[in-house]
Amino acid sequence: MPRHGASIVLVLLALLMGWPARATVPPVPPAAYITLSPLGASLRATYRLDTPVIRLSLGEGPVAWQNPVWRMETPGLVLQNQEVRAVDGRAFKEFSLLIDEDKRFVDRTYPVMLRLGPHGFLVYGPFLLVRSDSLATGLSQGTIPTEPAGGRALEGYVFVGPAGYVRPIDAAHPGLGRLVARPDLPAAWRDEVSPGLARALAYYRARLPPRGNTVSPIIVYQDQPAPFLRGSVTGGGMMLLQVGGVWRVPRLELKPERDRVLAHETFHLFLRRHDKADFPDWMNEGAADYAAGLVMRHGALPSLPEVQIQLDLCVTSLGDRPLDNPATTARNRMPYACGFVAHWLVDKALRRTGKPDDMGLFALWADMAAHDGVSAGDSLRQAVAGNPAASRALSLLLTGGGPERWTNWADSLAGLGVSARWVDAGAPSADEVLEHVLKQSCTGTHGFWRGVRYTLDTGDRCGPLSGDPVVTGMEGHALAGDAMALFQAVVARCAAGQDVALNRPDGAPPLSAPCHVPPPPSRALRLDPLP
Repeated sequence: MPRHGASIVLVLLALLMGWPARATVPPVPPAAYITLSPLGASLRATYRLDTPVIRLSLGEGPVAWQNPVWRMETPGLVLQNQEVRAVDGRAFKEFSLLIDEDKRFVDRTYPVMLRLGPHGFLVYGPFLLVRSDSLATGLSQGTIPTEPAGGRALEGYVFVGPAGYVRPIDAAHPGLGRLVARPDLPAAWRDEVSPGLARALAYYRARLPPRGNTVSPIIVYQDQPAPFLRGSVTGGGMMLLQVGGVWRVPRLELKPERDRVLAHETFHLFLRRHDKADFPDWMNEGAADYAAGLVMRHGALPSLPEVQIQLDLCVTSLGDRPLDNPATTARNRMPYACGFVAHWLVDKALRRTGKPDDMGLFALWADMAAHDGVSAGDSLRQAVAGNPAASRALSLLLTGGGPERWTNWADSLAGLGVSARWVDAGAPSADEVLEHVLKQSCTGTHGFWRGVRYTLDTGDRCGPLSGDPVVTGMEGHALAGDAMALFQAVVARCAAGQDVALNRPDGAPPLSAPCHVPPPPSRALRLDPLP
């Protein structure tokens, strides 16, 4: 009898006689296992494959892989354009990469690897994943502990370092999560995380159950010098706070900003889609900014002066482009500000048709996070469909364009009890003038980090301004100084078709940026309540 025939007979006998049938075990797919271990100031990632390969593609990208922090350690192999291969074309099953610290500051781009104190490392897991339909990727436990562990370890940041770096944020309240920081971090700095985090978690858990009850963040506290206060969130419940010298300054006026950053980043842990797709930046960042404000105001609507700040940023940075369009990108505050304005419109409309609190908006966010493949723009428009004024204003913001877009948007606010009219705002801010000059050199996404010095985010997309340079002024006028003098100097150069000088720190020669169109005087939409 053929072998398969005998197998069929045995199975039938087992069923007829009550023998326990052997369960069919699906084959385990081959995998690539990564072990992370420190090597001096670098982090070593050792890959061991179940099956040999000729070439292997790695990780998300390509921005991270254009960063010169990656080095191939294994002789005879090369890493080029996210691909590992042997110089002589042979197959291989094992190799090691060395990763140096990533010292760039790029908006909404995760650093590849950061240092935490003398012995801690933080690496972004998705950059390490193997890109193969036939190979899964897992994290092997080496001699140095990693956090988080398990199947979600490579979904976001992975901490590699001594166990003493990881402690409860508040031993009396384990639900607040864990804090990863250098062990000698002063207790007072640790304590400043707890109140703001506890407030945000309690607020969101009360409004986004049951999913919110499972959120227990792992906060990574990096206190190396940085030009700003920055937070970011990744899979695995990891929240990174890059605080520089700002967080630790014990001034009362900084506390609301610290707590607002915590509330913003904590919201990102809640508004995450099941299908691992992501909402557009204006939705993610605008919702987080708006939710953080609700936490700070105990659910009250933002005041018109607060909306005014966001609207000014939105109008000047978005211009006549539609917000809800993949081609509309910017590495500045535009997604935050315009997303804030969009959610303000939705919140006002929902409170007029339902309960006068923020529960309607949180219910909308919960519904959006629970369903795969939903469109952020469609969901918000459907939520305000019963309010013609909010519906028109939201549509003009998300999909409108052209020179009359903002005038029409202002007219639509009357139905929401708000007056909006154009007023002369005088000289534009230094940010607006710098953005105007950047647009004339850049062919792709661009922006800047703002501080006493401005770090441009230009990559290789902005001609003579490429390379992410640091600038301090324009035409000899400080970016943080007299806005009118700076504006007038740039207008004079652009009107004559001459390059604009971008001043650099420490006596470095200025950069020359072509400018053929002078920046216009600033106009603003002034918001006032209707009587």
